[in-house]
Amino acid sequence: MAKRVENINKDILYKCREQVGMDLLEVKKKVPKIAEIEQGTQKPTFKQLETLAKLYRVPRWVFIAESLPEEYQFAKAVPAFRQFVDSDTEAFDDSKVRGLVARVERFRSLILELREDMSEAVAVFSPPRIQQNANLSDIARQIEEWLNIPAKRPDFPQWKAMLEEKGVFIFMTSKYKGWSHIERDLLRGMAIYHSTLPIIIINDSDARKAQSFTLFHELGHLLRKENALDDWKEKNIRTEKWCDKLAGNVLMPADKFRGTVQDVDDLAVVKRIARTFKVSAYACLVRMRQLRIIDQTKYDDYEAQLKKEYNELRKKLQNKDSGPARNRPVEVLNQYGHIYTKALFQAYHNKEIGLHKLSQLFDLKRTSYVLQMEGKL
Repeated sequence: MAKRVENINKDILYKCREQVGMDLLEVKKKVPKIAEIEQGTQKPTFKQLETLAKLYRVPRWVFIAESLPEEYQFAKAVPAFRQFVDSDTEAFDDSKVRGLVARVERFRSLILELREDMSEAVAVFSPPRIQQNANLSDIARQIEEWLNIPAKRPDFPQWKAMLEEKGVFIFMTSKYKGWSHIERDLLRGMAIYHSTLPIIIINDSDARKAQSFTLFHELGHLLRKENALDDWKEKNIRTEKWCDKLAGNVLMPADKFRGTVQDVDDLAVVKRIARTFKVSAYACLVRMRQLRIIDQTKYDDYEAQLKKEYNELRKKLQNKDSGPARNRPVEVLNQYGHIYTKALFQAYHNKEIGLHKLSQLFDLKRTSYVLQMEGKL
């Protein structure tokens, strides 16, 4: 008979399930006796406890603690997120999204702990202060000055590096199946505000040019010090639109944008201007309509063409047997970003952690990959 575990805290067991958004029926597929375990009428086996720990993304010892440790109280970090306009999915009801947020929050805590152990202060996040009802173009100019944006428009990796320099922890979900892979139809990005080391999560399955837009949309949430779930109520839809418009103003400033536009007589012109500003053709099209450079008829026509091209591209990609070969060192460095990566390597060189532990913290099985990563920093 399997040995059973004594002194399980039923309240913690219940809280852990609730905060990752799983109901009893979902958990029952993996642990059939979960209802009895939560009620205290049956003690769990070690195997059941291991399964629950993986489902709830906490270590097993949490279930016998007197209270749920603060570092595993994931519900405190409720993100603001973006969805595709045509998606009706309730993203935050998905347990995988909750698990992703919980894990990235732990990465942030690890960065802070390592920096504290090395007696290195983490700078307070100090973005431009926004005034209520301030003009979005004025806020965009403040951001431009804050980031010291060069005349030549940056691309996504450059934007990302600029915000990392300002103390924003940017985490990229994986394009490949695994714990951090989220379908882009479900989630494009989310923001989690902290006064020190706030978080932006970007879906790496999305196109790079679209990621730039998402990056500044989520920065908009951080400027507003927002940390709440976007449940698509009227007031939150207004916030989402505000963040969208802010991103458009940063990436395509009105004066510079108008200066590049003459006659927009076909979709090729839209694409050319989009390449100049390193944004997607769709974002460029929306900006043209916002600034009344094109009328609604042209907008509808070009949007229909873009949707057709997009759907055709998706079909081609679905029919492809395989994509390019994976480059794990580059992929992991891109995923975790420079703030997390530099903190870990510094701790390694200070002998705070060993090479095996360093590999584990990057979720890498080969230590050779870790050494290749350092060469790319």
